[in-house]
Amino acid sequence: MIVTFLRTALETFDNEKLRSFLLSHGVETVVENKGRVFPKSQKADSVLKALETYMGDGRVEIQTNTHILRLISENNHVHGVETNHGNIFGHNVLITTGGLSYPATGSTGDGYKLAASVGHSIYPTYPAIVAFETEETWVKSLQGTPIKNVNISTYQLNKKIAEHFGEALFTHYGISGPAILDMSKRLVECLPNGFIQIHIDFKPNHSTEELDSILLNRIKRQGGKAIKSCLTFFIPEKLAPILLGLCNIEPHKKASQITTQERRKILKQLKGLHLTLLRHRPIEEAIVTAGGVSLDEVDVKTMESKLMKGLYFAGEVLDIDGPTGGFNLHAAFSTG
Repeated sequence: MIVTFLRTALETFDNEKLRSFLLSHGVETVVENKGRVFPKSQKADSVLKALETYMGDGRVEIQTNTHILRLISENNHVHGVETNHGNIFGHNVLITTGGLSYPATGSTGDGYKLAASVGHSIYPTYPAIVAFETEETWVKSLQGTPIKNVNISTYQLNKKIAEHFGEALFTHYGISGPAILDMSKRLVECLPNGFIQIHIDFKPNHSTEELDSILLNRIKRQGGKAIKSCLTFFIPEKLAPILLGLCNIEPHKKASQITTQERRKILKQLKGLHLTLLRHRPIEEAIVTAGGVSLDEVDVKTMESKLMKGLYFAGEVLDIDGPTGGFNLHAAFSTG
């Protein structure tokens, strides 16, 4: 549904047109990992300044500290807004108020209320790209520690929900990072049904047997060292003593003294460290808000309301959301 709705907008203003637009306003862009496009300056404010200049050239007036109280309409035609500083009239009104994420930026859900006030259906909102809190408290000691090239599988009631390969990040409350964020919408939808189990495979390209052979070799070569030192080949240094603790193995125990049973415990953790997701972080911390104005009530070619003439929508206020990687930003640019 979302792809079909956005097709015309994306074809009209695709990624190359966006890059050309930015370049014409002094912002060079570069393509980085996985095709992601960033300003060459690596500074978001360079894009902001370009947009401000563009608005200035078009004589766009920006009014700050102004709250929209209601839409002004007559005969199914919106022709203005009532604000705390008086009425503003125009041929068209465009609602681009975002979702509910990061309210400090102004995204407080006002757009949903305005749309609903003139008859639009609003799908329930919830965080679509968001981090999670875990039952395990040991994650706090790993705050800021990334784990790369891991495979993360998620389960609920013994059924697999989602799986993703990539990078994750331990936080003081739980877990985040690209691999988690890309699955987060699905996980948020499932959480009302109960807790979710996460299994982290630190070496997905190796079978348990292959990993056992590698671990044995390192133990033989570093037998006089602490077992935690051997594990830094597989996992971050901070994580090694925690993983060993989960195996009931003393981190300072000499590698040469590790028994076959203990080695099997280590392998089990390396191929499937468990975490339990209790809840998602507040929607105010989410990168994107799912839900919003029903797409059935908006013209795909013009983004005009099908219910009220002169009323348009763009961006996150609509019931559109995508994965991480700039997709949501581009959807906002294209629909706007």
